[in-house]
Amino acid sequence: MPKPLRTAAVSAALVASGIALALAQTTPPQPPSTPSTPAQPPMRSQQPEWRTPQGEQIRASKLIGTSVRNKAGETIGDVNDVVLGKDGKIEAVVLGVGGFLGIGERQVAVGFDSLQLSRDNGGKMIPTIDATKEALKTAPEWRWSAEKSGSPSGTGTKPNR
Repeated sequence: MPKPLRTAAVSAALVASGIALALAQTTPPQPPSTPSTPAQPPMRSQQPEWRTPQGEQIRASKLIGTSVRNKAGETIGDVNDVVLGKDGKIEAVVLGVGGFLGIGERQVAVGFDSLQLSRDNGGKMIPTIDATKEALKTAPEWRWSAEKSGSPSGTGTKPNR
C-alpha cells in the first residue's frame, strides 16, 4: 500500500474513532428498565412492651364516676375524667362539684397527687381530697377546648358512656 493511501486510511480510522468517542461521551444515559420507587419512611423497629396487672395499679374506668370525699367524710363531688399528658402520665383528675345529679355541676381539675386513694371494707375505691366545698366552689373551672378533647363542641360536658 502506498504511503499516501496508508496515511489516509490511518487518518480515516482516527477520525472515525474520535467521532465514536465523542458520540459515546455525549449520548444521554438510558433510563433504567424498571421505574424507581419513592423512598419509604423507615419502619419503627420498637416492639411493644407487654405488661401484666400489678397489685397497686388503678384502672381509670373504676376511678371515673366514684364519689370524692373531703377529710371530714363529706361527699363533695365525683371523678368525671382523668387527663393524660403526652408522656402517658396522669396530669390531672377532673372533678364534678356542686349541682345535683350532674345538673348545675361545674368541673375543676386537681393534680392526681392531690387525691388520697383508699378502699372501703367492700373494696370500693374512695378518693379523698383535703379541700372544703367552699374551696372547690371558688376553684378555677375546667373547660375542655375543642382541640384537646376531640369533641366538636368543646363544651366541657361529660362524654356519653
